[in-house]
Amino acid sequence: MTSRIPGRLARRALGLAAAGLFAAGGLAQAQSPAASYPNRPIRIVVPFAAGGGVDTVSRPLAQTLSSILGQPVVVDNRPGAAGNIGMEHVAEAPPDGYTILHSNSGILVTNPILYSNTRARPSRDLVPVGQVTTDPLLYIVPASLPVKDLREFVAYARARPGQVSFASGGAGGVTHLVGELFALRAGLQLIHVPYRGAAPALTDLIAGRVQLLFDTLGLVQSHQGANSIRLLAIATPQRLPALPDVPTAAEAGVPGAEVNSWQALLVPARTDPAIVAKLTAALKQALASPELLRLYAERGFVPQFNPPDVVRANIESETATWTEVIRQAEIKLE
Repeated sequence: MTSRIPGRLARRALGLAAAGLFAAGGLAQAQSPAASYPNRPIRIVVPFAAGGGVDTVSRPLAQTLSSILGQPVVVDNRPGAAGNIGMEHVAEAPPDGYTILHSNSGILVTNPILYSNTRARPSRDLVPVGQVTTDPLLYIVPASLPVKDLREFVAYARARPGQVSFASGGAGGVTHLVGELFALRAGLQLIHVPYRGAAPALTDLIAGRVQLLFDTLGLVQSHQGANSIRLLAIATPQRLPALPDVPTAAEAGVPGAEVNSWQALLVPARTDPAIVAKLTAALKQALASPELLRLYAERGFVPQFNPPDVVRANIESETATWTEVIRQAEIKLE
């Protein structure tokens, strides 16, 4: 004998089944990657050698973020090609929030102008998490060089056209371009010597193999105390409070050589916006940490949080500025 379910009962059974499906869907949504993020270690890729300015900022930041996010955060140095190798590595990583780029503004702003053959483009393949620092750049010479200020350096280099060199942390990076900008504004013929990061460049500067380097106070602070280097000027419109006796380039006789340098965190494009928001909130909290602020102050870095939209706006406006400088200086890289 075949039993029949009354129509009302059948409809109720179907309704309960549908409710169960909706509940399962809600559970799946609650257990989405964004909801459980992070649940394993996170890598911060620094596209420069260990010991440089970005690396020095990144390591204590990674420790602070680890405490906030509850997972290990480790620094992975991947130097080369003015930061393009590390940038490409992150751009091609899974967009899951577990691979983060710690970049300076040169990689994001000037590299796309100078390098047409990179596999990744920051505006297309990365999304900002937030700004970490602003990085005033210094004019640094070895203590053995017979100049006491920037005017004397200009006279020294002008008397030796094509014989005086400046080092950078990589061709096409901001420390390269500020050197080209300085040479352009001062009317000098300087030889550019690129390195795989700022730390080896500083080593050769101290040894006298190169005569000029542009980098941050954080990189050179301990060497300044050892009297192995001399700071001639700062490449910003205002003096740095930590170095009140160091003049700006304009004050020292070379106007128009101001540079805005900064650092930011970014993740691969297509990363879940909810994961990006978690990272942005963690970064903002980290940069309010008294311990991290103390470490940065001791090492000569200026923390400055800015949200993703400000980072995007800065990239756009500075791209227009540097495009014109690169054109004037006739800088061409392969």
